[in-house]
Amino acid sequence: MPARFSDAQLIIVLQKSARRVNRRLGLFGTDEEIVVSSSGSITPVDGTLEDLVLLQSECMIMNIDVNSAISNAGVVVKDGEQTVDSRNTTIARINYLNSDANPCAELERQIKIEQMNRAGDSGKLVW
Repeated sequence: MPARFSDAQLIIVLQKSARRVNRRLGLFGTDEEIVVSSSGSITPVDGTLEDLVLLQSECMIMNIDVNSAISNAGVVVKDGEQTVDSRNTTIARINYLNSDANPCAELERQIKIEQMNRAGDSGKLVW
């Protein structure tokens, strides 16, 4: 059964992600071109391609989140003896964005693996 999502904003992110993965793998105009319908279904049903679309979506969402955090940069609020400091949250998000464990880094690794797999014995890579 193909993956299906219902939130309208998530579907838009998935559609953009599918276009980016299609472009990176040279899938436009092929039988393997990834399409996210307006109802949120991802086709073709291929676990690897669906995973790449989801990783691309995670990467896009994470970048939006971190950029939003950076623009807000956190605040320190003091009320008597109590203090709330949200600056550390922003620093943690930036550190995660720059780590090898984030979805964007994982996406890059998986795209390269998929490009190599698609090259097969031809010796050509799709870049």
